Amino acid sequence: MIQVLDDARDRLDDARGAIKGLSREAARRTGDGAQFLTELSRAAARRADDGAHYALERARSDRVSWTMVAGALGLGFVTAFALLNSKKAANTAATAMTGDWYEGLTGEHGRIEKLFKQIAETSDGQVAKRTRLLDTLNALLTRHALQKENVLYPALRATDQGASSMHLAAELFEIKTYLYELEGLPKDDPRWLRKAKALQKLVEEHIEAEERVLPSFHEQLSANDGQRLTRAMHREALKLV
Repeated sequence: MIQVLDDARDRLDDARGAIKGLSREAARRTGDGAQFLTELSRAAARRADDGAHYALERARSDRVSWTMVAGALGLGFVTAFALLNSKKAANTAATAMTGDWYEGLTGEHGRIEKLFKQIAETSDGQVAKRTRLLDTLNALLTRHALQKENVLYPALRATDQGASSMHLAAELFEIKTYLYELEGLPKDDPRWLRKAKALQKLVEEHIEAEERVLPSFHEQLSANDGQRLTRAMHREALKLV
């Protein structure tokens, strides 16, 4: 029961953080940002039932009273849980709310590294926590890859960094393969953490390669081209909401 509550509290804390971030952005943004917030709130509402059902099933499977879980977490649990359960929407916030595609991309790199650090600290007995962290990581990397494959790398390929874009795109396929294998392994299998750390190393190397190439590409873009690229990446992110 304690593990169930700890896991649920972690989800709620993450959701509260996402909500606070969205509120701050809503207060200072207009235009594309306001439009994104509207679409995000609609997506969260569509996912509310899914989030509630997930929480109920989780409580039942662990033989914990739903009333006890809800009481321990306080009011607003279902709404926050549903928002976080819609990871595709919540994780979209950072990139789509920023006014610059590169700022959003590097911000996501930081969140990815934080998730890997949390995964590395888990033990074989923390199945629920590993499942949650992998779900979050998978959703973030999947959306991240979609934006890059459909928008960023094609734009990069049109410059003198074309060879780099092809190499980076190939690495994404390898990253997806590792994610697929991690999904298939039992979370209490000793091999699981070793494979997660191998994926971490691959992703870190990929990030380092990107951050060697992208700063100069970012600087070369005109203001109009930069805004166009940012809007295109926003649209790709929203495809997964």
